[in-house]
Amino acid sequence: MESNGEVKVIAELPGVEKKDIKLHGTETTLTISVDTPQRKYYKEVELPCEVDANSAKASYQNGVLDIELKKAKPKKKGKKIEIK
Repeated sequence: MESNGEVKVIAELPGVEKKDIKLHGTETTLTISVDTPQRKYYKEVELPCEVDANSAKASYQNGVLDIELKKAKPKKKGKKIEIK
C-alpha cells in the first residue's frame, strides 16, 4: 500500500517465529524469506516507488508481518550546462 510519504507492506506468515524471518530491502524491492525445517517461504515484492531502505520499520505479531518504508526523496535529474 502506498500513502503520502510511505509504502507499507503486510504479509501473513502463520506458524513462523519472528527470529526465523529474514528481510532485505533495496530502493525498489523488498525480499521476505523464511527457511526452517517446517516452513520455506520466499517472496520478492516489487515496490510501487523508490524507498529509503534505511528507514524501514518492521513488526511481527500474531502471524502478520508489517513493514513500513519511507519514500525516497526525488533525485534531481541531470545538471544544467552553461554555454560559453
